[in-house]
Amino acid sequence: MTPRTLGQLRVVALVLVGIVIQTTLGADLRVQGVAPDLMLMLAICAGLYGGAHQGVLVGFACGLLSDLFLTNTPFGLTALTFCLVGYLVGTLRATLLPDGWPLVPPVVFVASVVGIVAFLGFGDLVGQVRLLSGGRTVLVRTVVIEALANAVLSLPVALLYERCARGTHGAAELAQGSTESAFG
Repeated sequence: MTPRTLGQLRVVALVLVGIVIQTTLGADLRVQGVAPDLMLMLAICAGLYGGAHQGVLVGFACGLLSDLFLTNTPFGLTALTFCLVGYLVGTLRATLLPDGWPLVPPVVFVASVVGIVAFLGFGDLVGQVRLLSGGRTVLVRTVVIEALANAVLSLPVALLYERCARGTHGAAELAQGSTESAFG
């Protein structure tokens, strides 16, 4: 098996573990009733690490898995949103964003805001008006809390994603600061 195939299989395993954590522990990670979205973070990390193509693929897979557990929204709404966010982050990574780990939390924060607002906008377009029924204050509070939670958790998730995609196995490489990192 080639290293690329092994990396892809590890990313698939990470996405599957991510949906299990999101659906089982997600309720325990709530701050003021809002939980971080691990699957959105994985789509963003895929765009940051692997570019637009990988962002689209992982974003679509993460969104589709999330859609399986969302019973109140149209199937495919989350897949569409995460796919577009992964593509956007991957495209910006290739054209505008410089390398470096310090950039990960702000990018995840902004991309999370874009993803949540896009989800709400697409939902409104397909007739899911109840997504916006909480009022402006509740929506802004929810978006900010979820984006902040995603940003706080982004470094460990990005590091784990990168390790899975690249195939680094040793903790010694982390301690030495591997120069092969896509994040600088």
